Amino acid sequence: MKPLSIGLALSGGTARAVTHVGVLKALIEDDIQLDYVAGTSGGSIVATLFASGMDVAEMELTATNLSWRKLASIKLTKLGFVSSKGIESLVRQIVGDIGFGELKLPCAVPVTDLGTGEKEVFLQGSVARVVRASCSIPQIFLPVEIGGRYYVDGGLVEYLPVQTVRSLGEQFTIAVNLSTGGTSDQRPNHILHLIMQMTHILAQKNAVISENLADFIIRPNVNSFSAFDFSNAADLMEVGYHAARKQMPELRRALQSSSRPFSRYLHRLQAKLSNIMRQSYPVSST
Repeated sequence: MKPLSIGLALSGGTARAVTHVGVLKALIEDDIQLDYVAGTSGGSIVATLFASGMDVAEMELTATNLSWRKLASIKLTKLGFVSSKGIESLVRQIVGDIGFGELKLPCAVPVTDLGTGEKEVFLQGSVARVVRASCSIPQIFLPVEIGGRYYVDGGLVEYLPVQTVRSLGEQFTIAVNLSTGGTSDQRPNHILHLIMQMTHILAQKNAVISENLADFIIRPNVNSFSAFDFSNAADLMEVGYHAARKQMPELRRALQSSSRPFSRYLHRLQAKLSNIMRQSYPVSST
């Protein structure tokens, strides 16, 4: 029997996106062979670095050296006040000035077309430029121009890029969702907080749809970490690593079941019912 092709979908998460590096480390240690990868917003950085062939140990070192000074710069305009050019420079410095077709692993990055509000998935063109666009939270970061059109944060349309990785041709999807879940009753105390809450609302709604289409979901608990603080990178990677290690036996069983067509159908049906129950009867954290 031909082995299953496996796709990995990495959600957004801003600074929390370094958690994905820990998840990747656990998957590689357990010899989970990934055939396709997609990432949204912060997850797109991790996805493209991995797809370029970068070693996880190097990714860990890169993550611990990240800072907003390297990734963003103040640039006051009518469309935003922060330039994400540093993100583009970082990705280009690591993977080179390459297109998606030159990556060692098939990879896709969703972005939001600012003119139409629709998702667009780039499978060609500059990797660094598209990643920058997918990370550009509107009203904070300036929109990114590609081919005469303007693009912003992919999380507005597909925070957890399950549909995108499926478009690459995979048979089994592992989705890593860094959403903190639920809604916040906390009153915004500054403009950044307000914008992030608005973005979170949109991401939550489309992430539910994506989770229903995934075969397996890993949800590292990053609730206690700030979305804007890179100083916790080492701790976040540990959280991702241990979350994936804890679910590894369950993942192995799911992969084994999914290698059989009828079992695969039952597994997906069970996953959908589980998501419906979780949405209808949320578990209290108290």
